Amino acid sequence: MKKRRRKDISGIVLKVCFGVFLIVYLGILCMQGYARDVSVSSIQKKFESGKLLDGIEEMKDKDLRRYFGIESKDCEGYFYYKAESPMAVDELLVLKAKDAQDAERFEEAANSRLENQIESFEGYGVTQTAQLKKAYAQSEGCYVIYMAGDQADAWKSAFESAIK
Repeated sequence: MKKRRRKDISGIVLKVCFGVFLIVYLGILCMQGYARDVSVSSIQKKFESGKLLDGIEEMKDKDLRRYFGIESKDCEGYFYYKAESPMAVDELLVLKAKDAQDAERFEEAANSRLENQIESFEGYGVTQTAQLKKAYAQSEGCYVIYMAGDQADAWKSAFESAIK
């Protein structure tokens, strides 16, 4: 009888431990894509106040369409900056999608832009290619980012501190 009770108790303990593990694991998975709902203009102000936009110029709706194939009316907001020189790869795009499907579509556009840039500079732009291989083209919740160039890491840190 005692052996049976021990097996029952150890089985219950094992099930409880597994349940706790499962809950913690699912919680971590759910929180990975978490981003606070922050307006794009407040994120842009954070970049401006940190002097992170020096040396790049603000682009317009037509540029977003030209380089990413995204219409500005399809997103909740965005800011896009690019270096003046065609030989520079410094680009910063922060875009807020209306929903998860749009975010996925915009992320694909950002990845496509990155691939096209790598193809363009591969073979002769060694420095540019190295910078592009360290670039960010990804989504965080409903936000999509494309960050390439010398300041990409600083931009990514500023973005993450603004939305987390």
